[in-house]
Amino acid sequence: MVNNAFKFFAGIFGTVAMVAACAPVSILNGITPSSSFNKTKNEAYGTEKYEILDVYRTEKPRADAPVLVFVHGGSWDSGSKNIYKFLAEAFTSSGYDIVVPNYRLYPEAIFPNFIEDNAKAVAYVQKTFPDRQIVLMGHSAGAYNVLMLALRDEYLDDAGVNRCEKIAGVVALAPPTGVVPLTGPRLIEIFPDRFLGEDAVLNNVNAPSPPLFLGHGESDTTVYPQNSTQLAEKVAARGGVVEVKVYEGQSHIDVVKVLSRHFDGKVTLKADILAFIEALPETNQNCR
Repeated sequence: MVNNAFKFFAGIFGTVAMVAACAPVSILNGITPSSSFNKTKNEAYGTEKYEILDVYRTEKPRADAPVLVFVHGGSWDSGSKNIYKFLAEAFTSSGYDIVVPNYRLYPEAIFPNFIEDNAKAVAYVQKTFPDRQIVLMGHSAGAYNVLMLALRDEYLDDAGVNRCEKIAGVVALAPPTGVVPLTGPRLIEIFPDRFLGEDAVLNNVNAPSPPLFLGHGESDTTVYPQNSTQLAEKVAARGGVVEVKVYEGQSHIDVVKVLSRHFDGKVTLKADILAFIEALPETNQNCR
């Protein structure tokens, strides 16, 4: 078990998998229609060059629907909002507005700079959609970021967002939560505490949080599924609302790819996320 746990860090933040995924993603975007949304590109949520986001407004809004904010992955040193048209369409076609921000990456940023940037983007979304709740979403490194926003008060508080009042729920796909300490010089530069301290998601489950949905691929050898299942156990033990699903045969990249309309129905992930969002209460009684 320990050896297997360490295996996931051997590849967790390597660039090979991400580079290999770029071509399929570009193809997905190229064959994804734009008819379900109006896109506003590069809206500024701050004054720095990286403080920009894309807003996809659905053509068929659902009544009282929350706004979705999706934070991209990429090992905290790569990735961009620009490659997620296919994901945005998956949710705008279901009646949801979705916002995808950029944020600082290593070496310009280390923990917790990228989380602070995400909090600032959420504050911009709050200002843009003042009467709407927000559902945070993320994949891989982005899933880590949104979980930290959900579990700790200070990031959103410092940005002027009330975590318990504004954040309706969180969808985290393949999140690295701190099952084992980080290794490797680059990761230790990004996370000097190596997931042994307050930088680990698992070490921040101290009180009930907004409802969580954790989705993981059973065949994920980049971030092993134990990261989601152990987090779910810990959240539930502390009285939190959490749903965890592990999808048979799905890899680290698959849990994003299958959200595309071109893979819709291959697994139930998209339907499960939509069901989770639709079932969220109007007020978050479990968060404090």
